[in-house]
Amino acid sequence: MKTYYLIFDSALPDEERASFFEKLDPQPQKRISWEAFDLEDFSSEDHLLLWLSDEQCRNILVKLRQQENPSLGLLPHPELRLFAKALGIASSKEKAFKWFLEQEKIQTFDLLSVNGEICISSLVIGESLSVLFDPTESDFFRSFGKRFSRFLKLFRKVKLETFRIKLKNKEEEKVLEVAAMGILAAGHNESSLIFKRLIEDSGLNDGLLHVLILAPKSLFSIIQFGLQNLFFPIKGGRIPDFVSYVSTEYFEVSCKKGFTYALDGEEGQAEKLELKVSEQEVSILAGFEQPKEAEVKRKEINLSRLPTGKLREALTRGYLPWVRHATTEEFKELFTLLKKNSETTSSFLVLMALSTLIATFGLFANSSPVVIGAMILAPLMGPIISLAMGALRQDGILIKSSLITLFWGIVLGLIFAVVITWITPLKTMNTEILARIRPNLLDLGIAVASGVAGAYAHSKEEIAKTLAGVAISVALVPPLAVSGIGLGWGEWNVFWGAALLLGTNLAGIVLAAALTFLVLGFSPFQLAKKGLFISLGLLILVTAPLVLSFREMVRENQLIQRLSGSHIPHGTLRGVKIRNLSPLRISVTILSDKELHTEDFSQIKSEIEESLGQSIELELTLGVMVK
Repeated sequence: MKTYYLIFDSALPDEERASFFEKLDPQPQKRISWEAFDLEDFSSEDHLLLWLSDEQCRNILVKLRQQENPSLGLLPHPELRLFAKALGIASSKEKAFKWFLEQEKIQTFDLLSVNGEICISSLVIGESLSVLFDPTESDFFRSFGKRFSRFLKLFRKVKLETFRIKLKNKEEEKVLEVAAMGILAAGHNESSLIFKRLIEDSGLNDGLLHVLILAPKSLFSIIQFGLQNLFFPIKGGRIPDFVSYVSTEYFEVSCKKGFTYALDGEEGQAEKLELKVSEQEVSILAGFEQPKEAEVKRKEINLSRLPTGKLREALTRGYLPWVRHATTEEFKELFTLLKKNSETTSSFLVLMALSTLIATFGLFANSSPVVIGAMILAPLMGPIISLAMGALRQDGILIKSSLITLFWGIVLGLIFAVVITWITPLKTMNTEILARIRPNLLDLGIAVASGVAGAYAHSKEEIAKTLAGVAISVALVPPLAVSGIGLGWGEWNVFWGAALLLGTNLAGIVLAAALTFLVLGFSPFQLAKKGLFISLGLLILVTAPLVLSFREMVRENQLIQRLSGSHIPHGTLRGVKIRNLSPLRISVTILSDKELHTEDFSQIKSEIEESLGQSIELELTLGVMVK
């Protein structure tokens, strides 16, 4: 049975102390008040159970010898907050005492030393970063209001600073000058919610200190990270790209301007801090499972992603933007791709001709699967997205090259669609063709979504470019083929309707793609605003007839809903279709349980006109109801 000494705070209420002392089984070898306690009276063979405050426990740690120190266990105390959170101490004295008795061996414990001062929980460097972390928090729900208040403070101006970082280990020494919002350090990864959420290893006794460096490129990424960290701290989560992690023996951070830091919640100012694992050998019982002994390995995550060089200079020049700006490397790769896609190549022309041929045959066959096949094959994605980037960055060469490629693609598509129309002995306005000669605001919505998808997919290497190709060609190839069919038939209403849809989708995609690139940081607004305003103006021009068309669509739908299933003296109306709105021409089937004659038809027309309150032209189909 474990023997131990109980060190207690004499300021605790007498009744509480007496009640707890009676429950102890086994009883301690001796109960010692804080005032009578002397660390020199104990050796490494002794176990001390501390019922003390943060300040008193810290005082013991400061007096620890480098070796031959007694092992320590902790009981919850009203003023034991830092230690309780950093070590996972149970909130119940009974549970904490039982845990203390069950542990046969108490392992050594890494303590972080900051300029020679012991850090129990964590060190937070950077005023902006301190908003995210509070080492005294324990209960989630009780601190919810405090968390929410800190979350609101994230919506403020943030500026990255240049930090000089030195990492030193037995095998190497590394010095970096990086742009960062702040730095979080701890002696082990169980002392902070953010460490527990992002880093799987506890690092309790690996002899290394553990550091997170936050270098966001946008305010939005900070808000997103803060929301997750403050309200959804789940262990084993994915570390964000802008967060770097390193475990090391020695860590030095300095800044010429100086910086604000918080050591276990106590704020201070410094120009340089030296961090290392405390030389004292400390055996403290934590409230979580002790890790199995394993080979100590240094770890680095995302350290090479830290902003250095020109990127560091750019990020520290002003406040962080709301959305991230693309790096020079990202823009180079994307611009090279878009420049290549804007060129009029033989492959583009061949694919354009083939996709239009397939789309035209599919339209005549009234076959949606065939039309979809043409959409997948269409190569229009490249020059449209290139045009959007050219408009955004006012790149005359890219705009010209993209427009020329689009021009030849559209002309070639029209030619092949007209030729197929001439050699096809069909002149039927089927559903596939009719769906593309009366564009409305819903089609504009499809175009905008396609533009966003195309731009986003181009900016992300991990997303297949074919996804964007499908989305964009859905909005462009079929109306192009229908325009050619209209020309081949000599039906100008078909041609202009499909051409309007084609132009609307093209303008919508370009504007949406340009805005997406702007949000992703591929151009400053001052450079982009001219191209955006021109694109917006063209979109407004083609949107006006869409609004009228959408209003007609809504009116038709209202008339159909009003008449379908309604009862008039001569029967029930079914199969209502609107053939024309001006003048109003309606096609309807009337179901009657009696025989209808010629003189009834005018009466039926009058009854429908009375129901609608306006005159109509009527196409009537008779249906007989058999009972």
